[in-house]
Amino acid sequence: MAMLTISLLLCAAVAMNGATGAKGEDERVVAAENRNQCPTGWFQFGSRCFMFVETARSWPLAERHCVSLGANLASVHSSAEYQFLQAIAGCKTGGFSTTWIGGFDAVQDRLWFWSDGSEFDYQNWKKGEPNNSGGREPCIVINWGDEYRWNDMNCGNSFPSVCSKRMCEIQKN
Repeated sequence: MAMLTISLLLCAAVAMNGATGAKGEDERVVAAENRNQCPTGWFQFGSRCFMFVETARSWPLAERHCVSLGANLASVHSSAEYQFLQAIAGCKTGGFSTTWIGGFDAVQDRLWFWSDGSEFDYQNWKKGEPNNSGGREPCIVINWGDEYRWNDMNCGNSFPSVCSKRMCEIQKN
């Protein structure tokens, strides 16, 4: 129920994103300070921007698509961040659709990494997962099963995905 509430609130915020109305000076300052600093179609959580991609792709093609946008498949670092990803996916699909994120263990079985290179410091596996039940399953989906948690999956399956990128990237020379 809490997830549904969060999803509905996020959907309402998205719908009101372009709404205008008379505001006092103090309200305008607060609104400017809280404005989403992400590109159009992206949603801010902490210092990163996230975008739900409805087009179903395999994990490698989903990652390639995110990279083409200057991003990676999303890494997840807290329960709150995971609920946020579920909310933006739910807002677009009207439910909890199975969705790719950037976790993989393609280098060594059960040694998980994020495609963006960040630390694998949070996990939310469905009970009994990861298990390689369908053969080698080196990629992660969210919203799996009736608890909407993580599952390891064959990377060739096609699902929607969530991309993420840092709001302020350091330029390399």
